Amino acid sequence: MRMHLLGLFGLSAWAQIQITSSDLPSAGQSFTVSQSRPQPNWDFLSTGPNYTWNFDQLPADTQLVVRWQAPWEVPQYIFSCGNASLQALLFKIADSIRTPLFTIRNLYAFLRKSNTKMSIQGIGASLNGIPLTQCYQDEDEIYMLPLSYGRTDSTTFWLRIDLSTPNGNFTLAQRGYRLHHVDGYGQLTTPYGSFTVLRLRRDVHQKDTLYWNGNPIFRTDTSYIELEWLGQGQSIPLLRVQGNLRQIGNNLTLIPAVIQFKDESSSTALSFPSERFILSPNPSHGILRIPTPGASYQICDLTGKVILSDEVPQDGILSLPPTLPDGIYFIKVAYDAQESWYRFSLIWN
Repeated sequence: MRMHLLGLFGLSAWAQIQITSSDLPSAGQSFTVSQSRPQPNWDFLSTGPNYTWNFDQLPADTQLVVRWQAPWEVPQYIFSCGNASLQALLFKIADSIRTPLFTIRNLYAFLRKSNTKMSIQGIGASLNGIPLTQCYQDEDEIYMLPLSYGRTDSTTFWLRIDLSTPNGNFTLAQRGYRLHHVDGYGQLTTPYGSFTVLRLRRDVHQKDTLYWNGNPIFRTDTSYIELEWLGQGQSIPLLRVQGNLRQIGNNLTLIPAVIQFKDESSSTALSFPSERFILSPNPSHGILRIPTPGASYQICDLTGKVILSDEVPQDGILSLPPTLPDGIYFIKVAYDAQESWYRFSLIWN
């Protein structure tokens, strides 16, 4: 564990810091990120000036490496959505996303960073081997710079994605706005170490609409709250939590769907090799394929409550009960003295 010495001459107060463009990622950088399952009673919402957040017990259930690339490293997108700019960088969102009709591969977000903001300009993906790009009609500003305690901003975004198939045309429209508020500063402790940080809260109000041949067939509210703890020179958030608010008793609680923290590579594998365990399909429509027969599993909801537990069937196909509502779940699979957590979405229709 790498610890940072904080404080000066024994003072207990944590100095306020400012986050500028130099503290955000640049092309060519890569980082290890650990992911945690939700834990009961974690308080992520509390914040304020000179605050101390202690999450040193967060478990590192799985790890991934995130990489920021220069446009010339992904040449099929170099002239898309302003990617010829020296300030442009690309972030790989996923290797592949399967749908009932086709598979999207090499999904990237196109970003641009300046002294006043960092925004998403567009996205790119390969469909049947052909690179496709879609630029935001209204770019999505994810950071308004510089960040300092008390700063509040509001931004809007609009993305329209058109996909043609032999049977017709799909269009996904995503519109919304973000409320940014730097609502705290102080000390954050995670398994990675202790740091002086700013805490940024984003309230993202977002609606997605799916069209088939110009007619709306599905509309959903995909709003969420995102919390980030940012340190100077760290490039990526030291801790990121994304979820939704829920009233539990007399308290308003954030139920996280994503918990990630910056970390160092572990010498012990935290997840199964990709050739052994690939959870699919994700999203699930009632079936999960887990090619690890004989492994035990637990499925938990976002509060950490165990919903199902058993052994993976010999055919590797797990049928989920129809009484399980739509939503986001976590599955723990234990095999050969290893255990790993994976997140999946359940959508029945």
